[in-house]
Amino acid sequence: MEQQSARAQKGEIEFRRKLFNQQVEGESVFEDEFDGKEISKILGERMKKTLEQMTLLKGKNIVRPPFVEIGAERCQRSLVMENDLDTAGAAVDISYDMLKSCDYYKGVFNKNKVPFRICCDANKLPFMTGSIPFVFCYQTLHHFPDPTPIVKEIYRVLSPGGYFAVNEEPFKKVLYVNLYKGKKIYSKEPAKTSKVGNIFNFFFSKTNCNEVKYGVIENERIPIGVWRQALSGFEDKQVFLRAIKNIKSELFNPTNYLKFLFAYLFGGEIHGICRKPGNSIPKDISIKDILICPVCRETGQESKLIQKERGILCSVCASEFPIVDGIVFLFSSGKFQELYPEIFNNANIKK
Repeated sequence: MEQQSARAQKGEIEFRRKLFNQQVEGESVFEDEFDGKEISKILGERMKKTLEQMTLLKGKNIVRPPFVEIGAERCQRSLVMENDLDTAGAAVDISYDMLKSCDYYKGVFNKNKVPFRICCDANKLPFMTGSIPFVFCYQTLHHFPDPTPIVKEIYRVLSPGGYFAVNEEPFKKVLYVNLYKGKKIYSKEPAKTSKVGNIFNFFFSKTNCNEVKYGVIENERIPIGVWRQALSGFEDKQVFLRAIKNIKSELFNPTNYLKFLFAYLFGGEIHGICRKPGNSIPKDISIKDILICPVCRETGQESKLIQKERGILCSVCASEFPIVDGIVFLFSSGKFQELYPEIFNNANIKK
């Protein structure tokens, strides 16, 4: 199982920092990326959709605190969880700047509370095994060469009977020939394309966006078989393939093989709910009570972290992880030094 490289991680951090500068600070960095006003409109639409979806899941007792959002970006969806659904949890992302922008968007969307924000590596989540009742992600797993290691880590931290919600993740289309590079997908250009142009782009163009230039992975050709393998460990799997024209098929045990074939040929998005085996026992715990030390984890230990005034301290190795702008950095010492050297050098992390 191939994992995300250090180059791709550094690319994520650098690119997201530039987006922050343009969309929050108001700098002109990319001519072909959305500005602050435009991205706020898009985020508002995503938040509305998230509220509708999560309200339905909460009604089924699937959404429970503390939640964890993987690849939270600007924390727009976690803001919905905290404020509109009164469900506390953590927003996790490798980009400090994206997590920091949550304070800005809290004001834009008139929210009162922000989630507990953690800058970390999704390959090594800083949570106790079997501790989280609900994990979710949107448009995240395709930023890895293979979603399997991340799903495996999500499975580890889920509590028995816990749920994982996956949404808006692409799967490979077979009817595709890479003939040319398409227009950048996160800009105004695609909106100007005609219907005929969109059809040609769908079958013959390669995804094009600024992220890729920075080394960020845009893996839109994840085979259905890989998705099946990644999610196979869950007990109950209500996962669907959504192809063009809103044609839907089950990922596992499809009831209509014609629809499944259509999805297989034309590609689309995966969404659904997966449940970890076991009986769920409701617990009144805070996300801060189930944090573990990334340094100790390298040696196979799950050492509890204790929050102090200026940081978070390991009760075993005495490493102290900094909190900067309300964001806690929870990396192993080597990864921390590699990705955020300036912050690492001012922290007291055991090597």
